[in-house]
Amino acid sequence: MRTWKGELFMIKDFTKDEYDEFISLFSVTNAWHLIRKMLSVVDDSYLEEGERVGFILLRLCQEQQLDQKKTRNLVFSALFHDIGRIWQSSSDKANLFDYSSHYDHALSSYLFLKYFSPQKEYAEIVLFQNGREDKQQNNPFYPLGVKLHLAIAVEEMHSQGKSNEEILAAIRKGKNRLFNAKDVGDMEKLISKSNLLIQLDSTSYHETIDEFLSSLYFRRDVVRNYLFMVTYCIEAYNSETMYHARITSFLCYLLGRYKNLPLHDLCVLFTAGLFGDIGKIRIPHAILEKPGKLTEEEQQVMMKHIDYTKEILEGCFKDKEVVEVAYAHHERLDGSGYPLHKKADELSLEQRIAAVADCAAAMMAARAYKNAFSIDQTVGELEAMKDQGKLDPEIVEIFKENKTEIAAYIQRHLNRMMRDIASMSAERERLKYANAWY
Repeated sequence: MRTWKGELFMIKDFTKDEYDEFISLFSVTNAWHLIRKMLSVVDDSYLEEGERVGFILLRLCQEQQLDQKKTRNLVFSALFHDIGRIWQSSSDKANLFDYSSHYDHALSSYLFLKYFSPQKEYAEIVLFQNGREDKQQNNPFYPLGVKLHLAIAVEEMHSQGKSNEEILAAIRKGKNRLFNAKDVGDMEKLISKSNLLIQLDSTSYHETIDEFLSSLYFRRDVVRNYLFMVTYCIEAYNSETMYHARITSFLCYLLGRYKNLPLHDLCVLFTAGLFGDIGKIRIPHAILEKPGKLTEEEQQVMMKHIDYTKEILEGCFKDKEVVEVAYAHHERLDGSGYPLHKKADELSLEQRIAAVADCAAAMMAARAYKNAFSIDQTVGELEAMKDQGKLDPEIVEIFKENKTEIAAYIQRHLNRMMRDIASMSAERERLKYANAWY
């Protein structure tokens, strides 16, 4: 049996061809559409607010004729300025911030963007989103944070039903104290002499944001990392399946490489593994993290996650096989799986690989009801399922033959992820009691 050997695949080491093939799977040219569709199941409200704030900032940048890079950084900071709220719904209480102040919201969003998104270089704009003009710091992002503060204030007052006159009076009162004088003057022009707030009421701002985002060029790795950001949001929601999506996607890719599949099929496998459990965002924590065996009713609720996954993913990919593989990764060769109880002759090679990868990833992770399995325990469990006629014998054998290499790769990646988490936690503690606004 031929197996793929050589340097282990690392996401950050994707080749240009791999980037091109991965991105080519998606059916949208604007990554924001895909991000929005996927994250809307987490909390649609902060995405709506982010788009409104982004629209206001975009118009302000256009009024001030700022360059495209600065405009892009400000608009994206606005779109995701409150993304840290994802941690508010997390079941991992140890990771929660104290959300009693605006600073806590800004800090959590800053940390999320710095460690889990492509916005690391300008995440400080979000940290300074409540910055004051009279407390300027020697930091190039602080003035941009003050602009973001102004846009957030205008959006909040408009959403509260305040009139144009009330909004204008409020921002004038804050001139030279909360907000930059020129920013206030330009915002006055936009509110008084244009249809800025009328567009917010008509929701036509969506079109303006879409047109702007579609005009931007993003490197392949940036688009890819925004898509990975979606999985981090899901993981933040459910600590019990932390890292599961990424480990599953790596195993899918590795097993596919060991089978010498073509690049397109490898990227289909990787993508299906990455997003295959995204529907779990709609499953209650009490069921996802129950320490004991699920009741029959609870099991039925849990199994619905695969239907939710299909609903979220449909329309996102040019190649429908991505959704088909993701939808079938809980199927078993003997028909005992779900949701369609397909049998061996109805399952493609990619679906069989995804099934083994998902089972292995779950076994190798700790859960409320079990400890993490060692690689040898995992192989033993996979072989037992193979003997029961549930998993593909050849794929299980490939996993077994390459278990040392697979275990080493997974451990290296987990170590890297844990270092990132440790760094984030240390920075959170450092900034938690610091007055980063001024």
